[in-house]
Amino acid sequence: MIPVTTTAQSSLRVEQALRLLPDVEGMAPLRAFVVSLSSARGPQAWTAGEPNRTIGKRALDPTELRARVPQVIARVTGRVGELYSAAVDALESERNGEFSKAVRSLLRAGQCEEQDTRVAQAEAWYQQALRIAEQLRDREPEIETLGHLGRLQAARGYLDDGARAFQRSLALAEAEGDRERSAIACQGLGDVLCAQAQWAGAEAWYTRGLQYAQDCPRQTAALWLGLGQASQRRGQLAAAADRLQRALDIFESLGDTAGAVRTLLARGALEASHSGGRSADVLATYREALSRLPVADADPALEVSVRLRLAALYLDAGRLPDAEDEARRAEELAIAHPLPGGLARVYVLMGRMRGRQGDDNGFVFFEQAIELCRGGGGQPDRRLEADVYREYAAFRTAMMDRHEARAYLSRARDLLEPFGDAAALERIDHDLRQLDVWMLTDGAPSAPHPR
Repeated sequence: MIPVTTTAQSSLRVEQALRLLPDVEGMAPLRAFVVSLSSARGPQAWTAGEPNRTIGKRALDPTELRARVPQVIARVTGRVGELYSAAVDALESERNGEFSKAVRSLLRAGQCEEQDTRVAQAEAWYQQALRIAEQLRDREPEIETLGHLGRLQAARGYLDDGARAFQRSLALAEAEGDRERSAIACQGLGDVLCAQAQWAGAEAWYTRGLQYAQDCPRQTAALWLGLGQASQRRGQLAAAADRLQRALDIFESLGDTAGAVRTLLARGALEASHSGGRSADVLATYREALSRLPVADADPALEVSVRLRLAALYLDAGRLPDAEDEARRAEELAIAHPLPGGLARVYVLMGRMRGRQGDDNGFVFFEQAIELCRGGGGQPDRRLEADVYREYAAFRTAMMDRHEARAYLSRARDLLEPFGDAAALERIDHDLRQLDVWMLTDGAPSAPHPR
């Protein structure tokens, strides 16, 4: 019999704990606490001795988890209480003949679920709201509901569904003379086309949105930001710089820190795209974005994005220790809050880092990222999982394991098929063709570009 040490008696690995807890909806909050409570002694505490350690290998004290159970219960009951309150409000409004008010109560419930990343449940509330709104003479509730649905579907990767919702919202908003929601729909359509790499079409929608957003500075700033990003991808660097500056000026005048940070990230990408662009300029921009992150009202997801940009920049510059440090800091944030999608992206970057170092053991980061994408409570993020498999294929190609790389690309394609995203599928097909050529010629390939 293997002796059990005191340490083993007092702690448990996260991967063990998650295997013990069923991956069902009712256990999702407790599973999230298991992740967030895993021992964290700072990003430098163990990386030197265990450079490929992931969340699954961290230690968890079940006694501490037991002490937090009331907190888990309070969070769950609080969310359920909000949903029930919204549902009862909708019932009372229906009884009183206030159908527009009933729709907005249902939207409130959907937003509650969406904020808790329960996207399938959020969609169910929004769809129910839409069924009622479509029967009303007042078109405003339907316009509002379609906006929520379009944004949610686009964020989930169902770009065509998102576009249809935005198009219907725009048609109704224009007919009703609702300029603000017309601008929102135009931005949504521009965002969808950006996700499909259709930059000229995206610019056209953003420009049209500006015609409606004159009385809404925040929406105007968001549209200028979209225009700047689309211009940068089209190679119109001077126009991109001007548009991003317009966005930044408006966000700053509104005191919108998150908007300013997102604009600075876009400016950093623009600076990086300059031929012969200096990484020092990009680094200064990303550091400014980091310094502007709010402290009182922290946005951990946004901070994870900033730190990942910094880590990727350091990686491209060959500054691997700095890249590792930023990635581990992003990991700490994603674990503490928890942000499974953000954590998966951190591990993809860590896997790329190990590929750059020629360390075949870096596969553990991709495997952990895939597990995170598969989610909890039956809500997997298949779109992100496809992105992870594509990156994993690039890693395997760099490790000269081309057959496995091809299998991962095929898996990524299978996952993307239901989304109907022709641009993303073409990128996968391009990688597959390139890999097939390398396999036939038995050349020494560089990895397919993962982005």
